Amino acid sequence: MTMAEPITKRQNQKNIVIDEIDRQILNLLIANARDSTRTIAKKLADMGTNMSERGIGKRIAKLEKLNVIHGYTTMVDLNQVNMSILRLVTVKFTSPKDFVTRVESMKEYLTNAPYCDFSARTNGNIDWIELKFFNNHQQAQQEEDLYRAWFGDIIEDYRSYDLDIHKMGWQLFDENDFERFIQSTCKKEGSDTCPNIIKKKI
Repeated sequence: MTMAEPITKRQNQKNIVIDEIDRQILNLLIANARDSTRTIAKKLADMGTNMSERGIGKRIAKLEKLNVIHGYTTMVDLNQVNMSILRLVTVKFTSPKDFVTRVESMKEYLTNAPYCDFSARTNGNIDWIELKFFNNHQQAQQEEDLYRAWFGDIIEDYRSYDLDIHKMGWQLFDENDFERFIQSTCKKEGSDTCPNIIKKKI
């Protein structure tokens, strides 16, 4: 279910150079990876970018070669496939003598768990965060009980939250895209703080 994979700074600086058209193509593929080059050409034209199907195909091939595109995925309606329970888990670690070994065991478990979509080390008041999908609340509770039993020796604080999904999806943007969105929203909302925010960027 994961749609994006991180790349190292070295890869980003040394190998990968993408422009606005690349981002447009990537965002269209993120929205629907089955779009043909003909469909992408039509959508780009609607966005004010005219490009041939062959040119689009070459750009996609380049992005695949550079490993910007790692692969293609399918987005599904979670309710339709009986995976409607999305649980956010936060963990604060304690530090037993075999902490490093135990964390590696936890990582292996999460990597292999079919219901774990995302897990990451964090900074701040918590040490670890996870997103897990389940078929029902009973299943989610069973996994939580087992997880806390298996890794309780390295867990100081464990919290879980069932989420009501408002948005699931993402797109690429650069600094100019960000600034345009913030400024257009400020104009729409008319907040007193917006002029100060905009002035700081000028």
